[in-house]
Parts: sequence; C-alpha cells; structure tokens
Amino acid sequence: MDLLAQRLGIVTLAPSVALLVALGLPACSDDGGGETDGESTSEGGTTAGESAGTTAGGSGETSDTGTDAAEEDPGTVILRRLNNVEYNNTIQDLIGTEQTPADSFPADQVSLGFDNISAVQSLSPLQAELYELAAESVIEEALDRPMVEPQLQLFQAESDETTKDAGGEAGEYWNLWSNGEVATTVTVEHDGPYMLRTRAAGQQAGPDLPHMLLKVDGLEVAGFDVEATQQAPQQYEAEVELTAGVHTIAAEFTNDYYDDVLMEDRNLLIDYLELEGPFGLEGEENPLRDNILICDPGPAGDEACLRQILEYFGRRAYRRPLSADELDRLMALLSASSEGAADWETGLKTALKALLVSPHFLFRVELDASPQDETPHPVGPFELATQLPYFIWSSMPDDALLDAAAAGELESEAQITAQVTRMLADDKAQALVDNYAGQWLLIRAIWDAFKDPSVFPQMDDALRQSMVTEMSLFAESLLLDDRPMTELLLAKSSFLDDALAQHYGLAPTGSDQFQEIEFGDAPRQGVLTQAGLLVVLSHATHNSPVKRGKWVLENILCEEPPPPPDNLDIPPLEPVEDGGSLREQLEQHVSDPVCASCHQFMDPPGFALEHYDALGAWRADDHGYPIDATGTLTSGAEFDGALELSDALAGEVGFPRCLTEKAFIYALGRDVRVADDPYLQEAQSRLELADYSFTELVLALTTSDSFRMRRGEQE
Repeated sequence: MDLLAQRLGIVTLAPSVALLVALGLPACSDDGGGETDGESTSEGGTTAGESAGTTAGGSGETSDTGTDAAEEDPGTVILRRLNNVEYNNTIQDLIGTEQTPADSFPADQVSLGFDNISAVQSLSPLQAELYELAAESVIEEALDRPMVEPQLQLFQAESDETTKDAGGEAGEYWNLWSNGEVATTVTVEHDGPYMLRTRAAGQQAGPDLPHMLLKVDGLEVAGFDVEATQQAPQQYEAEVELTAGVHTIAAEFTNDYYDDVLMEDRNLLIDYLELEGPFGLEGEENPLRDNILICDPGPAGDEACLRQILEYFGRRAYRRPLSADELDRLMALLSASSEGAADWETGLKTALKALLVSPHFLFRVELDASPQDETPHPVGPFELATQLPYFIWSSMPDDALLDAAAAGELESEAQITAQVTRMLADDKAQALVDNYAGQWLLIRAIWDAFKDPSVFPQMDDALRQSMVTEMSLFAESLLLDDRPMTELLLAKSSFLDDALAQHYGLAPTGSDQFQEIEFGDAPRQGVLTQAGLLVVLSHATHNSPVKRGKWVLENILCEEPPPPPDNLDIPPLEPVEDGGSLREQLEQHVSDPVCASCHQFMDPPGFALEHYDALGAWRADDHGYPIDATGTLTSGAEFDGALELSDALAGEVGFPRCLTEKAFIYALGRDVRVADDPYLQEAQSRLELADYSFTELVLALTTSDSFRMRRGEQE
C-alpha cells in the first residue's frame, strides 16, 4: 500500500501524486496507470483510442482479485480527483460565483467513454498552480467589499509615492523652490465626482502670492493664490469628474520669484495630495460575501465568529466536518497571515484559499479506519453523501445531504431513495444530460466534428446548435422525464426546430422553438438517426460505416470489437473498377482475413446507416450507386436499414445490460469487474421490471452494495 494511502487512511490511491507533492504532502508510488490503445480502421487511417488503465478495485476480468463472483465484493475505495466539470460546479455551488476556472485547466483524460474515471486522471505542477490561482480569484471575488462610502487616497508629497520635477524635502513638506509640480498616479474603480485636495503653504516674496494649479491628467482643474504660510498651512480643493481607471493628479507651482539683492525667495510648500470619492455611489451588497460571513467578526475580528465561519465553510468544502486539529491549524494560519486583529480579513482570505487547494477539496477522499480489512463494510455517511451528488449533479452535496449524513439518515434504502428522488427533481440533475449523456451519446463532440465547408457549406453554427439541442432534449426526456430507455432506439419522435425539421426532410415547424415532432413515415427512429450523432461518426467529407458500427457495438451492446493485430499496415482504400459505393470499397478489406477479424463485426451496423450522409441528412443513393443497408448482428439478427437495426438492437439481450453497465461505470468512476456481476444483474432486473425507467436504474445503483459498501485490501 502507498505511504500516502497509509497516512491518510485511504484504501487505494489511483491518480498521479503530482498535485499532492506540489501541496507539500509526502510523495509515493502510483499504482494506477495505463496505456493508450489505438483503434484501427480500414478506411485508410487510425482513430486515437481511449486511454485505458487499471482502476482501483479492478478494471476488468484480468485484474480481478480472484474473488468468486458469487461472493459479495463491492470493491476497494478509489481516490478520485474532481474533473474539470465537477470542479467548476463545485466552486459555483460552494462560493456562489459564476466563474468557471477549470475552463483554463488541462483537459481531462477520457477512458471507458467518460472523463471521471479515476485510473487515468493525471495532475501536473501546472494544474496545481492553476488551482492556487483559481482559489485566489474566487475568494477575492467572494469577500470583495462593495464600495458604498467614498474612499480616501492620501499621498505624502515627500514620499516615494509621488514624483517631483523640482525642489527638495523640507520636513513634512516638499519645497518647490522653482516652477514645477508634485504628482502621483491614482486608480479609481468607479465613474463619478471626486474631491482633489492638497495642503499647502507659501514662502511669500515679491509683489504676488505663490500661485498653485491643481491638475488632473495634465489639465488644470483649479488655480489658487496661496496666502497660507508654513506656520498656518491651508487645505485647497477642487471637485473633479473622473472615469474609472488610472489618472495622474498634481499640484503645480507656476510663478517662481527670486531677488538676489533683497534676498527674497518665493516658494510653494506641498504637504500632501489627496483624492476622495466617488460621492453619491449607491453600492449593492455582495451576496457571495454574505454567504461566507455567516456572522460578523466586527472590527476587532472576533475569534469565535471567525472559527464559526471556517467551520461552516470547511464542512462544505471538504464535504464533511473539519476535525478539531484541522480547524485549529486554519485558525493559526489566519492569525499568522493577519497584521493584527483588525486585519482579520486578510487572514480569513488566506485560510479560505488554503481550504480550496487542499487535497480534501480537490479529491474525493475516503478514509477508512481499517484499510486492510477485506470484509465488506459500509462507506462513511459523509462519503456516501458525496458520492450521490457527484453522480447525479456532478457537484458537491448540498446542506440537506450533509445534514442527513450528520444525523445518520443515509443508512436505509428508503432514506437513500428519498434523497436520490429529491436530487433527480432538482435542476442540477441536468448534469446527467450534459455530462453522462453528453459523453455516452457524443453530444459534447458535435461542436468539434469538422466538416469540409467546400463539401458541406450548410454546416454552420446554427445547425450545429440545433443538433446539440435536439440530442440534449431527447436525452433529458429519457433520463429526467422517465421516458422508457428503450425509446433510445425506438422513439418515433424527436425535438426539432424549423431548421432541423427541414434538414430531415420534414414539413417546416414554422418556429425556431423546439417542439416534439412525430416522424410518421419518415425514415427516422431513435438516437441512431439523429443528425448530431451521425455527424460525429463521420469524416470531414464522407460517411464512416466503421466509426458508426463500432460505436453501436460499444455503446448500445457493450461489445468490444477484436483489437487489430499489432503493427498492422492498413492500406488505403483502392477504388473498384467503376468506382462503386463506399460499402463496395470497404468490402475489399473484408476479403482480407486479417481485416475481416474486426470488420465483419463492426461494419454491418454501420452499413445500416448508409442512407444518412455525413450531416445526417437522408440520401437515396451513394453518389449514384445503390445503397445496400442490410446486415446481421453477432447474435444472428438480420436487418435492412437503420429502423430495422434499431428494432433488432432493442431486442438484443446485451442492450439492457449495456444500459446498466454504462450507468455503473459513470456512477462509480471505474470499469466493471467480474465480482460486480451480481450487482449489475440486480440493477438490470430492476430496470427491466420498471419499464426501463432510468430513475429506477439510478435507484438500483445507488442503493446497491457496490455503491454503499467497500472493502480494504492487503499490502
């Protein structure tokens, strides 16, 4: 077992330790890891495959511990880093900010189709630095004190804060003994009226009084004859209108006089420059600040209140109560970072930032009092309260979940069911559409699917957005509105606007608003004929039966095509004598036994979709060649075209199993093991008995021992 795992009490450490080292924690070996497998195609190219790795608790049959599948084995704990989506959501829910700092983080590794798989999550020193910058940015925003009172900026004339082009220091004054000025730069945050002031005196000589100009950005705003003397200096001021930004303010001496016979010398003495304002500003309260300062520390920084603030914020950030030692160390950091009790806000900012760069915030840390105990036992209540929302919301637990964990109200199946039902009804459950379906059904990838504009000039951002919206609304109806999951393949309707309806060859809807439209006799059915998916599973200029067929096998039936032979040199497609259809060209490779080992399984489902071009529009032929959309699944089920393929897939025994496996992998952040089979069978049975309700599948998974239990492992 890793040294860090022993010290933290974590059963298994999967991710890179780069961040932990950067945060000053002891380094240790990383027993996660992975390789990158290429996915060969026979269309003259290679598609980058998923990054594979061994997850904690096993990533497949070959890494199983040897436990009989009939025995209960919920697996070991996984230390999971918040991925970029989870980080953004967590920061927003914790702080209330609209910032999305993780947008600038390195991209998450993807394995098993998802970006929340712990075994391939990696961290770099750069990402550790970005975590620190993000923490600083959101805490500064959260504790920003709104300006409602005029602010005073004071600059002593003799100090280094000002520039002088004449004269010299004279006690608390700067003596302009010849024409010149004392100037400084100021930054103002708001437009509005300001008061520019200086305290000045004159050394009188000659027939005139010393003349002084007050200036802003080199322009005169007021002029004064200075009657005041060094023994009785006076304040001179002028109201100015300033815009937000950087400005220069100055006091200038303009009428130097010196009589060397009478020994008379006229000079101007400047004590300070001062800018106050803006006046009349109606500031608004900062709600983020109010969310954090749950009590008022007062000017002197009441220690009990500051402790209460850190205790409340820390429980939400760590997704569990802070220990007494953790709270003491945060209070010590607050004190050490403050310059006296009145500077408590500086110290509080430092302590809050420390919470946001801690592994207990950045990782979903699960502690175990007996990390080597191989007897299955429940995960802790706060750990369960964390697992649930990161599955359903891709974010942190709310106060209701944390309170339930503290009260011991996450122990029974009924209690968990009540919380999961509440969470699925919350708007934050949209994360299942955006992140689970967004990756499984490739909705996210639509924006990145390049199409050659010389071949498909109609592919613009508006059409892409329509494709994304259709698939998102369709997925939402399946996952959140409890439409039977069989409708993924069998639905005779979808959500279309006018542009997409016309793209599908349907009657115009007459609106740019999306509405559910029945397909009728149109050759559309379920997700396999939706344009967004077909666009992603095509090349820049033409269809890809291989990509389409491979996706169908892997994501609808969870059947992995055989891997290509090592060092396979894939020749480019050679046109048949008269050109021929794409299917005829691809079938050249099926005649090669080496290629046929993969393509005899992948290609048939892809050929069923050949009536849909690279933009998902219907086509009657393939550039003048007849389309053969017939084929056979590995089970022997035959089909002709996309609709029959969808019907056949819905009847395959692998379909409900695959629905269950995909949700299991996403929920637990790891691959399926042999020992998981009893849990998967139980969840699949509940799914089928409940008319393929996704809600029932989520309840089956979250109340199963694979989600609620764990075991340790020997070193």
